[in-house]
Amino acid sequence: MNCREFRRKHDAYVDDTLSGIELDAMSLHLRFCPPCSHLDTRVRRALFLAHNLPMIEPSAGFGARLELRLRHERALMAAGAMSGVASDRRRPFAPATYAALAAGILLAAGVAATATTFRGAERTITLAPVVATLPESEPSPFATSVMVASMPAGISVWPAVFVAQQAPWHYASDAAGR
Repeated sequence: MNCREFRRKHDAYVDDTLSGIELDAMSLHLRFCPPCSHLDTRVRRALFLAHNLPMIEPSAGFGARLELRLRHERALMAAGAMSGVASDRRRPFAPATYAALAAGILLAAGVAATATTFRGAERTITLAPVVATLPESEPSPFATSVMVASMPAGISVWPAVFVAQQAPWHYASDAAGR
């Protein structure tokens, strides 16, 4: 089991809803993987704390105060919508929105810098010299064109395998012929 699979199944592992084989695999992974063991410990401690928190009970007048506040806010929103005036309160962006904006600005700056750096600069590409050698003077007896063409697989690996299987017999018959 790898760490990704462990994290994917961890909720079911904590809830004890996995099969016996999966439970054993998860337990074994916990013994040998310190990062996943720390994750399991953190999750179990958080659950323990959440289960042991005292029950929160609202005061007697909480429901009435909440209902009154909701009616008040709905009335303010309706009044703003009827008058066509936007609300005075502005909601700030989430931190993720600021991070996305900053990343976009940096990306645009990088693209602009790259585009202006290469504009007008002519570059010639030079490659290393190639040294040519003469081909073999005679074809190899192990991979003739007839043998390659006769193989149904269509790849040149099979003739080499075929020849390698025949090699001991071929050399034995040569040795006997001498």
